[in-house]
Amino acid sequence: MLRDLRRIGLTEGEIKVYEALLELGETTKTALAKKSGVAPSNIYDITNRLLKKGIISKVEKNGIAHFSPADPTHLINFLEKKEKEIEKEKDVVSNLLPSLLARFQKVKETVNIEVFQGWNGMKTIFEDLINECKTECNVFGASKGESEKQSDIFFLKYSKLRAKKGITTNIIFNEELRRRKRINFFKKSGKYNIRFLQQSTPAEIMTYNNISCIIILTKQPLIIRITSEEVKDSFKQYFELMWNLAKD
Repeated sequence: MLRDLRRIGLTEGEIKVYEALLELGETTKTALAKKSGVAPSNIYDITNRLLKKGIISKVEKNGIAHFSPADPTHLINFLEKKEKEIEKEKDVVSNLLPSLLARFQKVKETVNIEVFQGWNGMKTIFEDLINECKTECNVFGASKGESEKQSDIFFLKYSKLRAKKGITTNIIFNEELRRRKRINFFKKSGKYNIRFLQQSTPAEIMTYNNISCIIILTKQPLIIRITSEEVKDSFKQYFELMWNLAKD
């Protein structure tokens, strides 16, 4: 029957010692070890734990420790104390939970990588941008590409759609594009902030929401789309550095 005390947190040794005390009444360490079957070297630790739980008592007689079982109703007191401690622990965890969840989500985040090819792939990328962008969009390394005419037609079309949707876009163009006709649209539009940097980059990088797109403007463009807040934040830091170096 007393084995059920394991369910309230007592160990096997604690149950044996408590059971022995119920049978013996007040007794010494030596008699308690003999009756309970617990090694004398362990009695001290076990009785100390039971004393802290309030279910046994101890008195000194002629320098010798005597142990007695407390009234069994003290088991209820033990459980009530345990409940209070659990409530305090719950409060601690509740206070820590927002921070722990934030760290957990950051570790849990999976990085999704997709590859698109050709101008149809470009169409998919930019239509998703127009439909999904919730904040501003940042672009750096914008170049004329290998198919200049097709690039001009494509980017002018989707830039107008992006502006119509009300998306604010910050673009760092390669200096070589400063005098191209399509730049006039960006200068006149209230939704585009543009700067130029003396550079020649093989790839354009565009970020929005938690998405980063690496666009390589070969004749048949290659686009790598990465969905990851951490990756986007890294690119954003780099963009801000380049923005400060770029010129109007």
